Amino acid sequence: MAITRELKAARKFGPGYFIKEQMELREWIQEDMAEVLGITSKHLNKILQDKQPLTLDMAKILAVAFNTSAQYWINLDTDYRLWLKKEKSVSEIEADTKAMIYERMPIADMVKKGWLPKPKSVNELKEFVTGFWKKKELNFEFMEAQLPCLTRKSDAYNLYNASYALTWFQMAQLQANTFHTGPYDESGLKALMDILYSYTRNPNGINLFIRALQKVGVTFLVLPHLQKTYLDGAAFIADGKPVIVYTGRYKRIDNFWFTVAHELAHVLLHLNAEHPFILDNLRDGTIDELEEEANQLASEKLRHPEIISFLDPYLNYLTTSKIEVCAEKLNIHPAIIIGKLAFDKKISYSNQSLYNENVLDSIDAEFKPIAFFQ
Repeated sequence: MAITRELKAARKFGPGYFIKEQMELREWIQEDMAEVLGITSKHLNKILQDKQPLTLDMAKILAVAFNTSAQYWINLDTDYRLWLKKEKSVSEIEADTKAMIYERMPIADMVKKGWLPKPKSVNELKEFVTGFWKKKELNFEFMEAQLPCLTRKSDAYNLYNASYALTWFQMAQLQANTFHTGPYDESGLKALMDILYSYTRNPNGINLFIRALQKVGVTFLVLPHLQKTYLDGAAFIADGKPVIVYTGRYKRIDNFWFTVAHELAHVLLHLNAEHPFILDNLRDGTIDELEEEANQLASEKLRHPEIISFLDPYLNYLTTSKIEVCAEKLNIHPAIIIGKLAFDKKISYSNQSLYNENVLDSIDAEFKPIAFFQ
C-alpha cells in the first residue's frame, strides 16, 4: 500500500492580475478602468479579484482596450478556473486524511472497543492516530515492511484487513507493556507445557495456568480481535520476553486451550529474528509449515492422540458417559475431547455446546486489561 504524494502546481494568476499590470503601466485607477470598459466600479472589482469568469463580450472589450486578442483573455481566465478546480478545499483535504486513516485502521470499531477516544475533529483524529503508533507524523510507510509477511502467510489477508491486523498487533504490544513478569525461563515453559492438560480440569485452572506462565516469564492477555481481522491469537516478543494473546473470537473452553497451546508452541519453536511475531487465524484453510508444527505440538500437549486412541472403538455409539470416562482417565476437560472429535469430523459440531461455557467469564479481570488508549 504505497504512500504517494502529489506535487502541488505553481500558483496560477487570473486575468485580474494582468489587468492590474496594464492599469499600473498606464497609471489608471479603478474608476478610470471602469470608465474605459463601460462597467461599474463594483463590477470591475469582481473582475480584478477573479471572483467571476470573464464573458466573451468582456474579453473582446479588454482586447480592444489593451491591444491584445480576445483569446488571450479567455485563455487566462480558463487556465485560472481549471487551476482553481485542482486546489482542494478544506473539506476535501479532511476527507483525504480520513480516507488514508480509515483504510488502514478500523477507527469506528476501535472507538467502540474503547481503544481510542471518539475524535471531535480531523486534527484530533490525527493526534490520536500518531499517538497510537508512537509516530511524530501521520504516514503509514512503516506498514509496508510488515504487510508482506501477513499477505504471504495467508490468503485470508488482503492489504486492507492485513493493515487492520497490524493495528490490532500494535494495540497488543501497547497492552503487553503494562504487564510485568519475571525473566523468561524456556525450560520452565517446556515443563509447564508438559502438564498443560492437567490444568484444564481444575475449576480455576485457567487462571492458575496463566499465573504459572507469568512465573516462567511469559505474558498472557486477552484482547478482542478487530473487524475483518479474524484473529484467534498471537505470539510475539516484547522487551526480550514472549507474549501470547487470546482474542476470545470463539469463547469455548476447547478453543481457549488449543489457542493457548498453539501460541506457546510458536514461542518454543518459531519466534526469532525472522519471525518476531505471528498472528493466527486458526480457522483459515492456509496451513504453512510453521502452523503445522504448532498444531502438532498443541495437539500432543492436549493429549489428542490419546483421546482418539481411547475413544476410537466407541465412535459408532459414543455417549457422554464414555466422554466423561475418557476425561477422567486422561485428566483432561471433556470439552477438549468433544472439540477434537468435532474437528476431526467424527461427531457433529453441534456437540461442541456440551461441557462448554463462555471462557471469558472464567478469566480474571487482570488479564483482560481495559484497552483504552492513553
